[in-house]
Amino acid sequence: MNKDEFKNIIVVTGVYYADNEMYRSRSKIWPKTFANAEKLGVKMVVRNDGGLPTEMLDSFKKFQNLTFVNKDNPNTLGGGRREAFQRALEIADTEGIDNPTIIWIEVEKDDFINEANLHRLQEEINNGTNIIIPERGEKAWNQLPEVQSFLEKRAEGKFQQILEKETKGSFNKKLDIWFGPKVFNKEGAKYFLEYNKEGDKTDLWDSLMVPVVEAIKKGEKVESVEMDFLYDKGLIESDSSREASIKRIEQYTQILAALGDKDWQEFFERAKDELASAKEVLSEKKTLDNPEGIEAKKNIVNKWKLK
Repeated sequence: MNKDEFKNIIVVTGVYYADNEMYRSRSKIWPKTFANAEKLGVKMVVRNDGGLPTEMLDSFKKFQNLTFVNKDNPNTLGGGRREAFQRALEIADTEGIDNPTIIWIEVEKDDFINEANLHRLQEEINNGTNIIIPERGEKAWNQLPEVQSFLEKRAEGKFQQILEKETKGSFNKKLDIWFGPKVFNKEGAKYFLEYNKEGDKTDLWDSLMVPVVEAIKKGEKVESVEMDFLYDKGLIESDSSREASIKRIEQYTQILAALGDKDWQEFFERAKDELASAKEVLSEKKTLDNPEGIEAKKNIVNKWKLK
């Protein structure tokens, strides 16, 4: 293999570390991703969102293909990703890459970086596609923990409904949007870079989802490409934990609300009112062991239950 054949590809990812079992397990996969890219001669931009022990960070910096973008100023999750995307485009300009293939992946998806996948993605971008939504095969779907599989299939069904409504039925391709990776050229990059310009978005996981819908609405070429991919066993074990399931539900609700799902928008509006009521109860310093306090606590808990 000639390493120059992937010189136009730049992979972007992000790292964050907390000292718990989920991150201890996931961080063991990260060097595999970096090594896969280095072996294939692929440049990577890594957004460092903090928390990494010095020894861990130093070990990653030994990879010659990595460019780190540090979190020097507080910003949102989406803002950090945009900084990394911007750095990738700057590298492309510096190296004279007119039509770069920019790939966003979660750093735990090490198997995504392989020769077959990179060839498919680069070819699709070279054929004029602006944004690619990589698709998992059946084997990868079958690896998922039950909760994750249920939530993602349900979320993707909701996404297709929203997409059909937003495009008035003109876009009928099925997209594996919840897989995570996104691939784009310079034109496609604009939609991600311009997201939340007014500062009125939640700007978390929605920062990788909503721009896809906006690009489709503007008539950009968005395609699905199936990948040769399997999850790392360590990641599947990590994603089977209660902590991972809770995080996944949080992502599910936040993204769908940002995409315009009325059920979840109404839920979050209702939640604001109930949070205000909870604060009022606390401000009045009602003791929870008297009848009035017990009743107030029951009302708050019951209203927060998901139907």
